[in-house]
Amino acid sequence: MGRWWPLLLLLLVPALWFPGALPGPRVVSADDHLSVHHLFQQADGGGSVRHPHLSDPALQFKALQRRTVEALRRGEAPLWNPDLYGGAPLLADAQSRAASPVTLLRLVLPEDAAQDAGVAWTLLWLGLGTALLAGALGLGPWAALAAGAAAMLGPYPSVWLLHPHATTFCWLPWLLWAIETRRGWAIALAVAGMATGGHPGTLTHGLGVGAAWWVARSRGPGVALCMGVGLLLAAPLLLPLLELAGRSETAQARVAVPLAPRQLLDLVWPGALGHPSTDTWHGPGSWADGQLHPGLATLALALWGARDRLGRGLLLGWAAMVALSLLPLPGPVAHGRLGSEAAWLLALGAGVGVRRLAGDRALRGAALTAAVVATGLWARRHDQGSLPAADHDPAPAPWVTELRAAACDDGPCARVLGLGWAAQPNTLSLVGLGDLRGYDLPVSTDTRRLMVALRPRPRGPWFPVDDLPTLALLRFHGVGVVLTPPDRSLDLEPVPLRDAPVRAWRIPDPAPMAWLAVAPRPATDPKAALAQVAADPQAATRPPVEGVADRGSAGPARPLAAAWDGASRVALDLPDDATGVVVLNQSWAPGWRASIDGAPAPVLRAGGTRVAVAVQAGDRRLDLRYRPGGWVAGLQACAAGGLSWLVLLGAALRRRSIQSRRPERPT
Repeated sequence: MGRWWPLLLLLLVPALWFPGALPGPRVVSADDHLSVHHLFQQADGGGSVRHPHLSDPALQFKALQRRTVEALRRGEAPLWNPDLYGGAPLLADAQSRAASPVTLLRLVLPEDAAQDAGVAWTLLWLGLGTALLAGALGLGPWAALAAGAAAMLGPYPSVWLLHPHATTFCWLPWLLWAIETRRGWAIALAVAGMATGGHPGTLTHGLGVGAAWWVARSRGPGVALCMGVGLLLAAPLLLPLLELAGRSETAQARVAVPLAPRQLLDLVWPGALGHPSTDTWHGPGSWADGQLHPGLATLALALWGARDRLGRGLLLGWAAMVALSLLPLPGPVAHGRLGSEAAWLLALGAGVGVRRLAGDRALRGAALTAAVVATGLWARRHDQGSLPAADHDPAPAPWVTELRAAACDDGPCARVLGLGWAAQPNTLSLVGLGDLRGYDLPVSTDTRRLMVALRPRPRGPWFPVDDLPTLALLRFHGVGVVLTPPDRSLDLEPVPLRDAPVRAWRIPDPAPMAWLAVAPRPATDPKAALAQVAADPQAATRPPVEGVADRGSAGPARPLAAAWDGASRVALDLPDDATGVVVLNQSWAPGWRASIDGAPAPVLRAGGTRVAVAVQAGDRRLDLRYRPGGWVAGLQACAAGGLSWLVLLGAALRRRSIQSRRPERPT
């Protein structure tokens, strides 16, 4: 510490970037986006958004994070999300970040403190890892400090600070440091950290950079094996994602959009094409992908450092990544972001420049670091901001209490569907209600079938519904209330909402959480006949299926009391004369498993999209559990990875012990 104490100054960078939040009563957040959505507004509307392009933290990740934290607090794996798409895999979406520190902090800290602590951890982990890598490259403490500060203020972590992109990216310098110092156990941990960060695209790019670094700098044997151990450690998150992506039309149809050449102007001057926060953005393509400028001092120092062999290598690597971002590479990974990610190499190159200019001279090194921080803060001043605590986690509008009462009616809550923009997907889950739609994520072929039923030509990523679907379809999927804009009327019973910016309409007789569809013709074999109907994969796009989708057309439908843990397990007590099909009002997925009185039973599809199990008289108890095959295989792979990692760690400790016992050679 006598030589490396300057690295402690990295703690000042987040405080300078977000004064009043790190530390302070304010919160680094983009949840001001909720202020313009109806469920958080009164009749007169209102609300404002500082940065129009930062909607995902509030409208996508907040809902996923809440469900994930709730499951972890119960001591359960967050496998299933009943709030979105009529029920959808949760862990498999990757972006719920179940094992990331930013999520785990919420288990022990209040929401506001956890949010700021997660931001601080992301920045400091990136900065410290970059500084340690710079030290391993022989750059010295002041050069390492400058490199770490420049990395923290780079365009990619700044733009994506509140996204899973940043919590994945912050592990990259640790991976390269581990490769550089040939620490196999650390390589595995860094890869596992990246894989659990929550963004598969950034993970793909990070592993590519790690492989290139290995080829250019190390070529030590066993690096690929150690990276494989890291992927095994993260297998419980990766394998469910791959399982879902293999059944996802949206993932397969996604294409990589290259960086527009005009966006290279951002390298000449930060914000050359404007900025969304100042209502001046006029560039082509995606604003976020086109943020390339690392700060004027960082850029100048990286160019100066190119006089050194290491600096030239970093500059060539940066240029190669920028060039790749301009090419139409195949998707689904967004390769246009490579140019923004590459700015991290310039941060490391700035450390080389500081080494050449300052060496170990403290005053000069401190001055150059101050220039890096000042110009970096200026370049990124519009990207992120902080809010009062009440705006970070706002309470729903008062009228939502009346909406919830209408949907729940002293029992399990029915779903709510918003027409047009009356209720943005995911915002309903933030007020404790379920939706038939969702926002983004890998959408399976079965879920897309439901989106087609709601709107013949679905439009992602938020799947708006403009016209009222058939009442039978809505009843079957458990929709009890429909929200419309205030100027729209429906031929349904209105639900009075005081001071609401929308109107609400009641759907009569929505399906409960679970019910028994009784066989209409006892002379036939109901178990076989109704199982065949329930398994029809095209049923949801046609008029309701007899006996299943339209519960009133095939004999009585009997509601069943369900013991639902809110996540992935349901227990149902069956009546003595149960004969027919039990329908659970959750989306069908391959991971649903059923047992009747302890014996395994096949899980079927009712109406093409709902979970169903055929039962017969004498069956007493039906247990349903969502446990995807990828999760089961992932746990087994993780156990193998854990044992392999212990072997790597043991080998490293043994080598260190042997080296410590070697006698010093006489000089």
